[in-house]
Amino acid sequence: MNTLYLSETELRTRGGALDRMLDSLFDNGILLDRDCRILYITASDQKELIGQHVSVIDQVSPFEAVLRSGRPQLDLLLELHGRQCLSSLFPVSDGEGIIGVVGTITVRSLARLKRVATRISDQDEGFQGLYRGLSRIDSGYNLEDFRGESPAVKDLLEKARKAANSGESVLILGETGTGKEIIAGGIHAERHRGRPAPYVTINCTAIPEQLMEAELFGHEKGAFTGATETRLGKFQLAGDGDILLDEIGDMDLNMQSKLLRVLESREFERVGGRESIPLRAGIIASTNQNLLAMSERRAFRADLYYRLSAIELYLPPLRARPEDIPMLIDHLCAQKGGRLHLTSQAMLYLQRYAWPGNVRQLKNLVGRWLVFYDGVLITGERVVTELTVGQRSYNEAFGVSDPLAGPAPETPAGTAGPPRTLAEQERAAVEGALAWARGNRSMAARALGISRTALYQKLERFRLL
Repeated sequence: MNTLYLSETELRTRGGALDRMLDSLFDNGILLDRDCRILYITASDQKELIGQHVSVIDQVSPFEAVLRSGRPQLDLLLELHGRQCLSSLFPVSDGEGIIGVVGTITVRSLARLKRVATRISDQDEGFQGLYRGLSRIDSGYNLEDFRGESPAVKDLLEKARKAANSGESVLILGETGTGKEIIAGGIHAERHRGRPAPYVTINCTAIPEQLMEAELFGHEKGAFTGATETRLGKFQLAGDGDILLDEIGDMDLNMQSKLLRVLESREFERVGGRESIPLRAGIIASTNQNLLAMSERRAFRADLYYRLSAIELYLPPLRARPEDIPMLIDHLCAQKGGRLHLTSQAMLYLQRYAWPGNVRQLKNLVGRWLVFYDGVLITGERVVTELTVGQRSYNEAFGVSDPLAGPAPETPAGTAGPPRTLAEQERAAVEGALAWARGNRSMAARALGISRTALYQKLERFRLL
């Protein structure tokens, strides 16, 4: 709930935490009472306006609507002295009613503001709504956050920078856990070079099909049951910034048709409306699915695929850049303030593992090891045990016989490490699981401890389809 809770006395007391927050967090801030009269303003050259109605300086922002409804107005796009900026209005409540409004304007780096706002909101729950408002309009990532020194990563980052500067729509392809969100956020940051610009993400899996159109394009008051007021859609909230269509492969075919029309015409209408609204935002889409193969099966519109894929970026899986694993482990340990000690054999095993969950799986593994083995030498045997514990636990909990179980292959005396590569073992595991499940792919995926999508990806990679 984006509401500040203050008493009438706190609202009218100057020099306190509220004034300091407005002065330090925002480029411009204003505090109004229940009659829309100015109680405080951050602009030093406008102090004489205190006590006057807000309309003397702002006749556009919906302060009175916020006072009446008690609902915030977030991410309002304004132009101030030729610069794009974002304004948000937050109601102030004393617990019994709305007693004022805080108005903010942001034109500086939102990443810095979020760090400051985090500290303030941790100290006072009344200010947590401000942090959430800021979180909606900033990606929080730069391309430098995608870690790696391998040729594949260097090539990816170079292409991502060029894609950001092209202004074309970008389609980001990669398996689960490879860092698609980081690259998308980095493209947004690179494209706007520190200029404040909205970054709106749309999870195409999480939004129900019947609500998707209103979520994207907005709706007019009375457009459907429950539409008690006009609401801006995410395409309009994005303004001149960027929209990330996350997991675009899961979007309903009917909605794909509507999205295609919007991308081709660069304009849209709210649900129940007739006014054409221009689409100014850049489009970034991401998926862990093979959209080209889906289009051939008519599970995804081919014309939409080609519209989205003006530029395609493929994120290499972790198994394709094993030389990055030592650096990634050091980086993840540094983030958590710990350190891991691994034998050379342990690192070799990690670099030969297939990593079905990619960097996300590595991050979880490092986090677990820092809890249990911080400062303890981790051997190759420990790595093998840790990388198989999840599947063993599943099999034991659900009474599933292990399709991968069997006598360990003999290794020549005096040698260390498995005789086959982990990629070969992974293919054998997939084949064994399918044979055990008698071709039932859902059952095979469960036995392997992976999703159906991940299984299909492995079937394509090993040409087992």
